Amino acid sequence: MKNRNTVLTGGRFKLAAGVVAMAVGMWAHAATSDSWWVDVANDRAADVRNELARGADPNAVNDEELPSLMLAIRSDAWQVYDALLAHRQIDVNIENKHGETPLMYLALLGETKRAAELIKRGAQVNRLGWTPLHYAASKGQVETARMLIENGAIVHAPAPDGTTPMMMAAFSGDRETVQLLLDHGADPTAINLNKHTAADWARERRHFDLAQELDAIAKRIVAQREGRAVAPSPASKPSVTTPGSGGSSGSRYFDLKRFEEDD
Repeated sequence: MKNRNTVLTGGRFKLAAGVVAMAVGMWAHAATSDSWWVDVANDRAADVRNELARGADPNAVNDEELPSLMLAIRSDAWQVYDALLAHRQIDVNIENKHGETPLMYLALLGETKRAAELIKRGAQVNRLGWTPLHYAASKGQVETARMLIENGAIVHAPAPDGTTPMMMAAFSGDRETVQLLLDHGADPTAINLNKHTAADWARERRHFDLAQELDAIAKRIVAQREGRAVAPSPASKPSVTTPGSGGSSGSRYFDLKRFEEDD
């Protein structure tokens, strides 16, 4: 009987040791390999899928605190992007060190279809601070901005310093995006914490005609609020219209230089 117990104990020990060994092996595979980031950046989807099958973390973050999914977007590695997105553990709202999300990257790049698909996967359209709509507007990505609004994006959403998507659209100089936001109730009279309006943001990028148009619209809106009549300026006829429903900015928002190195 004693021998039998000894054998059972030894067998259980061997079994436990085997489980531990298996767990260690799985952890080793889950740790990001040296080639992972090269594979992601170079759109080596087959290699990434193999590593994922061996237990690699689809939400791995590199030394610059950039998640794998966002590196794929930055690198135009769309096959890898699809491979990561297909993983059941992927976090579609993962953030980098700047508090940016994959949807914000897609919005900035005007990847409307992919952005819409990511929203269906649970990506947040509205969030505290900078939003995907700010990012789309900053580059004049009007179709992406329209899609975000259709999915409930808050047109008046303030950044931490009060900067609005309208200000970002003015910064881009894209009249169609500016008009889209006006049509959905954006307020061109809004100011951020540095006392700058959308027109000021347009002037920062030397979009002087747009700045003048926005100044004229804001002036009319203020006059309407105060019950005063304001004659249209004879100098120029604004090509941007008042919403139907109704210098330097000093504020460094998200760093566009991370996306346009030649700027």
